[in-house]
Amino acid sequence: MRVLSEETKNAIAEYNVEYQKQHGISPSFRNIMNALKLGSLATVQRYIKQLAAEGRIERTDIGNIAPLAKLWGGETVTVPLIGEIACGEPCLEVENIEESFALPCSIFGNSEMYMLRAFGNSMIDAGINKGDLLVIRKQKEALDGEIVVALVNGENTLKRFYKEKDKIRLHPENKTMQDIIVKNCEIQGILVSCIKMY
Repeated sequence: MRVLSEETKNAIAEYNVEYQKQHGISPSFRNIMNALKLGSLATVQRYIKQLAAEGRIERTDIGNIAPLAKLWGGETVTVPLIGEIACGEPCLEVENIEESFALPCSIFGNSEMYMLRAFGNSMIDAGINKGDLLVIRKQKEALDGEIVVALVNGENTLKRFYKEKDKIRLHPENKTMQDIIVKNCEIQGILVSCIKMY
């Protein structure tokens, strides 16, 4: 096994701190690979594992770099950004952890959450636009009128949820679009907050 370079370890540790100070989020393995011109994501992973073992970097439960607690005041919860959600026609569900955010518990609570990047325009009348970051609380049930991440026939979408007699109505917040009517769907979470991106 190749010995890890102390110089590279130090460079990664320093890059992590500077990146988080500048961007407010932890760098992805790809960010590190590109910035430090490392050969592969596997190489980055080996260095991150070693830095974590030495206590110089903290990792989340899903294995990526945890946000630095000292950059935030008060208690925070680490929330992964796992890709995109269709605000329009349902799209294939592809989970892709991009990075993690430290969100203040005083605003978002401390339940199990994840984040998605919005695209499409079916929720624009609810103030949700392409590129916005959506904070989703993991849960499998929803009340009428809540905005949910719904999995329908293996595809996911963001819509307002209504349960009717023998069907479920997924309502877009866009006057030009029609409801999606299904017999059943899987609720993957409830919208907690929309972080606007300008």
